[in-house]
Amino acid sequence: MTPWEVAIAQAEVTSQMILYTQAPIARKTRVRGVLPAPRRSAAVRIALGGRKSGLGDLSTIYEIPLLRGDEEELVPWDVVSRVRHAAAGVRLYSSDQVDTVLDTTLVRLVEDVPGKERREDRAHTLLTVLSCPTPTYEEREKESSLLVGFLYLRKGRMRLYVRHQGDPDVVGCDVRLAEAGPAVMAEVFSRSQDRELFEEPADDPHCAAVLDLAH
Repeated sequence: MTPWEVAIAQAEVTSQMILYTQAPIARKTRVRGVLPAPRRSAAVRIALGGRKSGLGDLSTIYEIPLLRGDEEELVPWDVVSRVRHAAAGVRLYSSDQVDTVLDTTLVRLVEDVPGKERREDRAHTLLTVLSCPTPTYEEREKESSLLVGFLYLRKGRMRLYVRHQGDPDVVGCDVRLAEAGPAVMAEVFSRSQDRELFEEPADDPHCAAVLDLAH
């Protein structure tokens, strides 16, 4: 996969996972972040926690490769199935599958699991396609900028992970949710290209720089 193909796949997974920030993906567990894997890897990380969890009290982060062993690309529902399967019960993992990132246990999910869309998943797809159609792969391919992830932070803030075509690095844009109106939304893609405003991402390995848009 080219760097931009990886970004498109991460953007598609991000779009799918937004549903599970509002409804549990397994039991009472919700998605609290979608993180583009570091070092430009063809993988995505899904951060889980409770309804109010954010950076600092996440329960688990699962890393999933975007390609199967046969080089076939995973579709977003495959990612949902793997996360749902892992989060639904206690699993045993080898030591090389487990690590720590953002002070949270990181588990690398490498095995295929039986994938099955639930009735509510199909309903969500139907309703969103009819009310606000998801961009096609070809449409995303032509975009100049993509949202490739997000993460709930503390104190009502969220980090938005942005990629620009032609730039292999990810920029994290921090916003305050209570103030994230049209003006902030308009700034995310445009101002995240202004390198003079960049700050170091501290302990976040999922972006090369951070831009504070929390007015």
